[in-house]
Amino acid sequence: MSSAIELLCFDLDDTLWEAGPVLQRAEESQYAWLEEHLPRIAAAHDIGTLQALRRRLARERPALAHDFTALRRVAMAELCARHDYDPALGEAAVEAFLDARSAVMPFEEVDEVLSDLRRNYRLASLTNGNVDLVRAGLARYFDYMLSPADTGCSKPDPRMFEALMARAGVAAAAMVHIGDDPWYDVEGAHRAQVRAVWLNRGGGDWPEGQRRAQAEIASLRELRAVLQGMQDRKNETPKA
Repeated sequence: MSSAIELLCFDLDDTLWEAGPVLQRAEESQYAWLEEHLPRIAAAHDIGTLQALRRRLARERPALAHDFTALRRVAMAELCARHDYDPALGEAAVEAFLDARSAVMPFEEVDEVLSDLRRNYRLASLTNGNVDLVRAGLARYFDYMLSPADTGCSKPDPRMFEALMARAGVAAAAMVHIGDDPWYDVEGAHRAQVRAVWLNRGGGDWPEGQRRAQAEIASLRELRAVLQGMQDRKNETPKA
């Protein structure tokens, strides 16, 4: 008999909530904070040029490229120095962003599904983003929470998944990853030899030439049945 599924690993952005509006509000909230507290920076930059500055910094310092919060902190510290502000104010600007970044609105089934799944599985989050689940009020669902700040890499790098398996003490066969992105989530899981479930809320087409997930769902409400089917298939006695 094969290993039972023990650990469910969830992507966050666009899996548990819609990311685009959250990111836009967070950028706008930070910029409003800059206008009030660091007006010389706001006068010299708009949201777009601040984003371009961070992209350039990520190219120049690859060690920061995967950790969006660290990247934002370094960028803001450099801006403060350039515009003759106390660097501590830069940290406060990043906190303003993180507060808004973590003000997420989960899809309507998330509480029901995660609460139900916790009865039978350990749950983890594995994100390339920088939502603070404690600030978001969602940490209570998860036994483990990992981001690039913890691992030094990002999906689809298999080391993200391997770091979670090491922390949870499970083998790849005992873990299933659920996410919306065919490349970061599904391909990343494949590279770590972890089974993947593609959450395809919008009914999109699978990218040509890419390895498919073991299952596809349109809503998290379908997940429990999919997991049961995976377990049943692994437990089948081979025919002689």
